[in-house]
Amino acid sequence: MKKVRFVLPLLFSIAGIAYTIYTLHILTSALGPFDWVKFIPGYLYNDILVVMGASLPFLTVEYFLIGTPLAALFLIANRMIKATAYDLNVMRIGKKFGSFRLIRRSVAPALFAVSSSGYVIGLLQDFVFGVPPTIPPEVRFLYPLMLTLMGALLIMPIALAFFIPTWILNDAGIVTTLKSNQLNIRQCPDTEGVGRWYSNMIGGYSLLSFPLAMFHAHFLEPYILQSDPIPITPFNIFVSMLWTVGIPLLIMAFIIPIILFHEVVMHKTTGIIQKIAFKLGAHRAELPKIERKK
Repeated sequence: MKKVRFVLPLLFSIAGIAYTIYTLHILTSALGPFDWVKFIPGYLYNDILVVMGASLPFLTVEYFLIGTPLAALFLIANRMIKATAYDLNVMRIGKKFGSFRLIRRSVAPALFAVSSSGYVIGLLQDFVFGVPPTIPPEVRFLYPLMLTLMGALLIMPIALAFFIPTWILNDAGIVTTLKSNQLNIRQCPDTEGVGRWYSNMIGGYSLLSFPLAMFHAHFLEPYILQSDPIPITPFNIFVSMLWTVGIPLLIMAFIIPIILFHEVVMHKTTGIIQKIAFKLGAHRAELPKIERKK
C-alpha cells in the first residue's frame, strides 16, 4: 500500500507532541517548581519529559509482548461465547486504509485514556505523586488540566493494551457469521468482526464516560467541590472547555505512531492470528454480496 497515506498522520502526531511539550512547559512554568513524580529526579517539567520520552519505546515493546497474545485470548473468548450460534471465518477484506482512517483509529483509545486519567491520579496520588506547593490563585485552574493530560499519558499503555488486539483482529479479517440453522429463527443475518465486537464495547465506555469524567475533573471538582474553589470567571471556564476538547487531540498524537507501526508490521501479527483462527475451526470466506430485488 502507498506510504503517502502516512504523511498526514505523521504530521498530526509531530505537531501534537511538539505542542504538548510546549504547553506543558508553559503550564509547569506557571505552576512553579515542585517534584511531581517522587522516584524521578528533578522538578515537574523534567518528570514530564521522562514520562513522555519513555512512552513510545514502551508502547512499541507492548505491541509485541501484549498485543498479539491478547488478540489470541480475545479470539478464544469470543469463540467460546458465540460458538453455539456463530461460525468463525477468516474473510478476505479490502486493502484501502487512508490517512483519515489512520487518524480516526486513535480517537477511541485517546478518549479511553482521558476518561480514565482521574482514576490513575486518584489511586497513585499518595504513592507516586508529590503534593504541589501553594499555587498562585491566578493559575490554579491550570493544575487540574495538567493532571488530566499527564494521567492520560500514564494510562495510555493500558488503553492500547485493550485496543491493539482489536486492530489486529480487524485487519486479520476474523469474523463471526450467524449459522444457517439460526436463520430459521426470527432474526437478521449477522456478520461481525471479532475485533469490532470488542472495540464497540470498549469504545462505548469511552464515549459515555468521557463527558462525565471531564465535567467532574475540569468543572465540578475545581470550581465547586474544593474547599478553596477556583473563581468562576468567563476566562477560566473557556480554558477548561478548550482543554476538555484539546487534551484528547494531544493524546491522539502519541497514539498515532503506534498505529503507523502496526501498519508496517501487521502482516506478521495478522498472520499469527489467522493461523490460530484456523486451528479454532475457522474457514475462508468471501465478502457477502447483497442484491436488491426489483
